[in-house]
Amino acid sequence: MRKCVYDLIVRGYELDSFGHVNNAVYLQYAEAALWNFFRINKLMEYTLDRGIFPVVMESSQRYIHELKLLDEVRIESEFTAKGGMMICKHKIINNATGVLSCKINSIIVFVNNERVIHNIPDEVNEILGCETDEYLNK
Repeated sequence: MRKCVYDLIVRGYELDSFGHVNNAVYLQYAEAALWNFFRINKLMEYTLDRGIFPVVMESSQRYIHELKLLDEVRIESEFTAKGGMMICKHKIINNATGVLSCKINSIIVFVNNERVIHNIPDEVNEILGCETDEYLNK
């Protein structure tokens, strides 16, 4: 398992009519944390060179407490692998209060240009600290 933290500030265009962060924006926050994980671990170049891309296959979210304009937010993420897929667990937290705002769990698969699902690349498994998983090829 690998942990990663991503910080951001709530922007005005992310709000709904009640002045809270729109529910779809939380998913964008989780996606930003995923791309940040790939960036800091230099995995984007690796996957792009091989013509495979991380794609969210499934996602569930639980909204707990609202975020508002200019709240400083921390996304604490855990990444691991299971069954040939990458598992992402995100906690979206208000930095000022320490209150958990949302939990998001996602399953990521790696897909090529022909839309064929591939096992997690070995380099990604190494970074995640996981054994190579051949589950998808069975």
